[in-house]
Amino acid sequence: MDEFKNPDDLDDILEQARQMDEGSICQLVKHYYPSVLRFLSYRARNKEDAEDLTSEVFVRMVGSIKNQTGNFPAWLFKIARNLLIDYYRKMDRQKSSSLDELEDDSIAVSTEDRRKGFSEEEIKNMLEVLTEEQAEAISLRFLSGHSLEETAQIMNKSVGAVKVLQFRAVAGLKEHLKKDFGS
Repeated sequence: MDEFKNPDDLDDILEQARQMDEGSICQLVKHYYPSVLRFLSYRARNKEDAEDLTSEVFVRMVGSIKNQTGNFPAWLFKIARNLLIDYYRKMDRQKSSSLDELEDDSIAVSTEDRRKGFSEEEIKNMLEVLTEEQAEAISLRFLSGHSLEETAQIMNKSVGAVKVLQFRAVAGLKEHLKKDFGS
């Protein structure tokens, strides 16, 4: 994941943001918004929900940045992850969705975000064959570009546990693709 030019830049910006400096907060939002949106886009049902969730991540970031400690990207993606969990819980309670809502599950992600020749819909479909934890690990690692360490922090797991999830997810995806393409 792209970082600021050097770690001290991020530390300085975070310190200023904790003091509610608008310019520093804007820099953080501008820098992290695309990767948070990408993470949520592959997990939410539609583009609008992903955008709403992403906006809420940054509202919550501003509301609690004064008390933020530790790895900032991991903290930010924990907020996104928790909002996603709440989103799915709410969806489970509202199982009676209309057919109109279910028809447009496509996410408009730029062409540079397409992975290995798969469309956004194909990626979302592949993530659906995985367990929730496997899909989250794959989304964080490969779609949002987090390191193993960052992914482990976000998911509250050890690096070894993330490696196992990642391995099983990739193996499951390979098996799924073999069935689809008869390889």
